[in-house]
Amino acid sequence: SESASGRNADNLPDIRFDEDTHDFGRITQGEKVSHSFFFTNTGKSNLIISGASGSCGCTVPEWPKDPIKPGDKGKIDVVFNSEGKSGYQEKTITVVTNCEPATKVIRIKTEIIVAEVAR
Repeated sequence: SESASGRNADNLPDIRFDEDTHDFGRITQGEKVSHSFFFTNTGKSNLIISGASGSCGCTVPEWPKDPIKPGDKGKIDVVFNSEGKSGYQEKTITVVTNCEPATKVIRIKTEIIVAEVAR
């Protein structure tokens, strides 16, 4: 096993997202929307994602649990639930990996329209 001091930066994995922000545009309050953030391990060793967390409970990420080999692709699926939210929203997902730096932040944005209730 590698010790923290013995790691050569040149041999580290590197997570490179195709995009680090996704705008859902306008959605209706109560809608659940999802998006896949695709990435590539552009480094020289296996990429391990140890976790991913949304900035609030309305944003739930799913990530691959197996190591991603150098040159291989993967994705992080993010589900956003707009229940009880309105207006412009921007949420972050913090991805924790064995890269340097260890955390990478991706974002989703949306404008939530509240449907008028017919009386």
